[in-house]
Amino acid sequence: MKTSVSRRQAALAAVGAITAVTLTVAGTASASPESGGRDHRPESQVQHNERVAVAFLDLAFNKKQPQAAADRYVGARFIQHNPLSADGTKPFVEYVTWRTTLSPELKFDFKRVFGEKNLVAVHYKRTYDATDRGAAVMDIFRFAKGKIVEHWDVIQDIPETSANDNTMF
Repeated sequence: MKTSVSRRQAALAAVGAITAVTLTVAGTASASPESGGRDHRPESQVQHNERVAVAFLDLAFNKKQPQAAADRYVGARFIQHNPLSADGTKPFVEYVTWRTTLSPELKFDFKRVFGEKNLVAVHYKRTYDATDRGAAVMDIFRFAKGKIVEHWDVIQDIPETSANDNTMF
């Protein structure tokens, strides 16, 4: 009897040790210094959409490649709620090309991004050049099958003075 109890205890101890090593290795692999401390679990659909929304704006406006951004990130149908642009990717590309040609120093400084279900909002500071006070902008995107299919924006110029000491960001 003493031998079977000892074997059982040894087996349980071995299972515990193997589990501890497995958890340690798994934890190290998912957040190792080589990976920049990032977790390598599969990206959720919301996380994917958040990443795509920022990449889309960055490529189109900051890197001045609106056609590449549209080709890579926009679905077959693109519904636009910005009154300065018609529906579709061609009007979007034309608008961004016009805007970035008019303001070659245009910059989007991303502050935050958040998503829920198939919607993503990106909040950023937009400046046309180094002398521009800028605007606080929120772009909202609707996604279908991992692609942007609809866009709204809200823009508020940054005022010279404020009734409080808080920033717009």
